Amino acid sequence: MESKARYARAGAPANYQIYNDEDIAKANAVSIPDLARSKGYNVKDVNQRWAEVKGQGGLSIDKAGNRWYCHSTHKGGGPIQLVMYLDGSSWQDAMSELLNGESSYSRYVPSKELIVEKKDFVLPEKNNTYRHIFAYLGQTRKIHQEVIKEFVDKKLLYENNKKSCVFVGIDKEGNQKYACIRSTNTNGASFKGEASGSDKRFGFAKIGSNDRLTIVEAPIDLLSYMSIYHYHGLGYKIQNDHILSLGGVSDVALKQYLMDHPEIKQIQMGLDNDTAGNEACNDIFKQYSSKYKIKRISFKEKDFNEVLKADLVNMNLKKVEQLQTQLAEPANELNHECEPA
Repeated sequence: MESKARYARAGAPANYQIYNDEDIAKANAVSIPDLARSKGYNVKDVNQRWAEVKGQGGLSIDKAGNRWYCHSTHKGGGPIQLVMYLDGSSWQDAMSELLNGESSYSRYVPSKELIVEKKDFVLPEKNNTYRHIFAYLGQTRKIHQEVIKEFVDKKLLYENNKKSCVFVGIDKEGNQKYACIRSTNTNGASFKGEASGSDKRFGFAKIGSNDRLTIVEAPIDLLSYMSIYHYHGLGYKIQNDHILSLGGVSDVALKQYLMDHPEIKQIQMGLDNDTAGNEACNDIFKQYSSKYKIKRISFKEKDFNEVLKADLVNMNLKKVEQLQTQLAEPANELNHECEPA
């Protein structure tokens, strides 16, 4: 007997899709390895039961149970959660994708193969202020104000109507193709995701003019890397460099960027200093070192934002030490001779 339970967000509009237990069962029956491959990810079989998605921070797939788990982010679930995780989409959007936009209430006809339709890319709606992102990036993340302003002026960074940072990726013609969303909330849960329909081939980037490309994982890492140079008055040293955020550790964006910029001859890897970042650096070196000069930027902190914060602390300590040294020096005595009136 068909279950009458229906799942939809409270207060949703009339055209909001509703799903029953049968729909959810069908969505959860979609093969996770096939789903990941259909999205362009490199899925490798480890053994008869287990597979892994290369370049995704230790994302393992239990083929027998049709479940997944990412060891670096401690997230997992079934096919629905995988779509939400990889695309940054809502539960409703994930269901719509897995069921080809239909439900049992609209005469759903199951197909033999999964057909994933690419959604149109839509940028999140802009807020009428930039106040929250300047405060979050500048005060919380310690990003240099000139770096923030540079990307705002290029229309690659703005604040959406939920007060979140939106980092925009463009193709070589300047068309908007991708958006990473990062909440400015510093209390409680903080949202990180991607706009619906985002094309991961086109990451958030500073487009340069020389032959050197530096790659990092996240947009805030990119801004932090630039800020380190700016705080030391050395921004001119990377003025012509290409800097690209991969949106993770996958090389999908790197591959596209190198195709679009054949002038690049050297790659600097600034990925996180953790298991996922280390593995990705090894994979990138193996895959690209025959054509490009590659080196890894080493640091003891986890990522460039932590490097930036530690660097600012050291800079401030040096200033304090210099001031204390000056105060400790004996004052020069000035002998004034009184001249007769």
